[in-house]
Amino acid sequence: MVIRITILLLIVIILLVVWRNKKVYESFIDQYKEDITLPIIAPLAFAMIDKLKLYRRLPKLINAIHQKMIILRGSKLSGDYTKIYLAKIITLLTVMLLFTMVLVEVSDGGNINLIYGLILMVVVSVFLVKDLDKKVKQRKDSIIIELPEFVNKIILLVNAGETVQGAMKKSVDQQKNRVLESPLYFELNEAVNKMTANTSFQEVMKDLNYRCGIQEVSIFTTTVMMNYRKGGSLLVQSLNELSVSLWDKRKTVTRIKGEEASSKLVFPIIFIFAAVLLVVIYPAIASF
Repeated sequence: MVIRITILLLIVIILLVVWRNKKVYESFIDQYKEDITLPIIAPLAFAMIDKLKLYRRLPKLINAIHQKMIILRGSKLSGDYTKIYLAKIITLLTVMLLFTMVLVEVSDGGNINLIYGLILMVVVSVFLVKDLDKKVKQRKDSIIIELPEFVNKIILLVNAGETVQGAMKKSVDQQKNRVLESPLYFELNEAVNKMTANTSFQEVMKDLNYRCGIQEVSIFTTTVMMNYRKGGSLLVQSLNELSVSLWDKRKTVTRIKGEEASSKLVFPIIFIFAAVLLVVIYPAIASF
């Protein structure tokens, strides 16, 4: 009876908070609707973030999320996406809490189900934070894999008499259909757009380095900025030396990803082997 009253009270509080804060966050939710988890109750999560002042109470957690969002979404939108990700965590935990309490009410498990539910909520919270690390690593690996090919295109175009800016633009134009899929070409497309808007080349390279946030891109931008005024053979020579190291790095990343893929196949292979073994020996066992 107590659990049932608590569930009803919690639902009433959720609906009341959502109703009172719907207009406050309406424009923000409409702007990022595709990225927000359960937009219908998102005002609850955003209100909790602001009213409870979570940015002050959980500075380490929020700063860790914010730093990853700078890499994944860029510095301009990182603040908004940090808030969206916090709202996602709060929304999922709220739904899980309601589900756990309903499960406790309808089942015979009693308090043990409540304990399991609370443990699961902690596990999900940790997983959501760690999932950002996985996405950052995937983005970094994707950039490292694609960067050597891009550098080779720059070398070929510069050798053909093209400027570095023109070579970058042509390389990006060839991959226009992959801009949204490729982290590297997404950032390069942003750089090309800034060059088109007459932003200085040095500023464009610095911004590209900052937004990508990996050492390999930093070396590329530094190499280009140090040699692009000289142009010609000096720039090409520097980029050729860089290309060799980038291809070695790509081979390393590819090998690691292959080892990870093969390790994931171990358990399915063991399961299949056990199933085949059972099929083979079952007739022999049944004959005894």
